[in-house]
Amino acid sequence: MTTSTLTAQATFGTNTAAGRAGFLDTLASEWAKLSSLRSTPIILGLGVGLSIGTTALGAVAFGASGNDWPDQFDPTLFSMVGNIFALIVFSVFGVLVASREYSNGAVGLTLVATPNRRHVFLAKLTLVNAIVMIAGLVSTIGMFLVGQGVLAAYGLPSTSLANGDARIVVFGLGLMMPFFPTVGLALGFLLRSTAGGITTVLGILWLPQIFGQFMPMWTREHLISLLPGSAVDSMTVGHLAESPDYSNPAFAAVIAAVWLMAIAGSAYTAFLTKDA
Repeated sequence: MTTSTLTAQATFGTNTAAGRAGFLDTLASEWAKLSSLRSTPIILGLGVGLSIGTTALGAVAFGASGNDWPDQFDPTLFSMVGNIFALIVFSVFGVLVASREYSNGAVGLTLVATPNRRHVFLAKLTLVNAIVMIAGLVSTIGMFLVGQGVLAAYGLPSTSLANGDARIVVFGLGLMMPFFPTVGLALGFLLRSTAGGITTVLGILWLPQIFGQFMPMWTREHLISLLPGSAVDSMTVGHLAESPDYSNPAFAAVIAAVWLMAIAGSAYTAFLTKDA
């Protein structure tokens, strides 16, 4: 082996190590910024609290109304009623992680401190996914346990995490919770606007579900089912709830992945190529 080859290998190894250290430094820096903001625990706590609290109130109201429940009543799906608030609040959190640096001008300082834009984008992406996944699991497990406890106390049908279908819903929704917050993060980078990012991500999340039910069956089966919200629902609750908006879970996973890569990829490209 020649001296030049050894030198090249040594240089490559040094650069690789430096690159890894650089990303870890960026990750630590982004975490320090995020964790130091008072709004971070408030937003995350609001998402968890609203989701669990809404489920608890819904279960109490349902239980107090008497033992006359619908034939198709599913205790697992009922206990996830508060998930709507978790999705909304965590999606807003995802947008804010990117957009507020543009609104307050801090993005310029971030890029001066960390010129490698790839590291900045990937660090924010990593943190949003990790934080929201943890908060999402806390929310879904909390909703389930509280919901089932209240239902059982009123003598209504209930279940437990020993039930395989229940586990798919609870852990599936928790693990998939970062999907729309990640979309929100990407929109924050793309639009550079908090209001625009929040409006767009919530529109993607809810408008198809609101107006889809008024559309012809063919449209729901062949168009609405290809949208990201329907794909996520197909993977998490589709085995318990029939809907023309749902598709095969494996196919739904492909749909969700394509949407996420398209939106996040566009944001990544824009962040790397456009001026701050």
